[in-house]
Amino acid sequence: MDEDYIKTLSYDEKIIFLKLFCKMVKADGVIDSDEIEFLKMVGVRFGIDNSTMVPIIKAADSIDGPTEAAKITNRQHALQLVKELCVLANIDEDLHDNELDIIIDAARAMNIEDDRIILINRWVLDSLILSRTGRIIMEQDNG
Repeated sequence: MDEDYIKTLSYDEKIIFLKLFCKMVKADGVIDSDEIEFLKMVGVRFGIDNSTMVPIIKAADSIDGPTEAAKITNRQHALQLVKELCVLANIDEDLHDNELDIIIDAARAMNIEDDRIILINRWVLDSLILSRTGRIIMEQDNG
C-alpha cells in the first residue's frame, strides 16, 4: 500500500476505504490470514483505532458498498480505492465473483470506467507476479 496517497485522504475517506475492505474480506465467505493482516495494516496506516475498526468489521455484511464508494469524489482517491480493492481481492490468488462485483459496483459508483478497472486489475496482477518472481529469484520463497 502506497503511503503517499494515504496522507491525502480525509478521516471519513479512510473509514470508507476500511468499510469496503471489510466487505471485500467477507465477500468470498473465507477470511484468509493475509486478508486479516491486510485489515490490521490498514488500521495502523490509516490511524484508525481498534474501537472504531471492530464495529465496522462486524457490520461488513450490511455495508452498502456503492453508496459508501460514491462519497469518494476525488478521482485519484477513487482510483486508489479500486487498486487497493483489486490487491485485496487477488491476494489469496482466487478472485471470487462476489469480490469482482464489489470492485465493479464501487468503481462505477465513483464513475471509474470499466476499461480502467480492467487496466488497474491487470497492473495489480502483474505486480503480484513480479513480486513473487523476485522472491523466488532471491531464494526468499519456494514458490
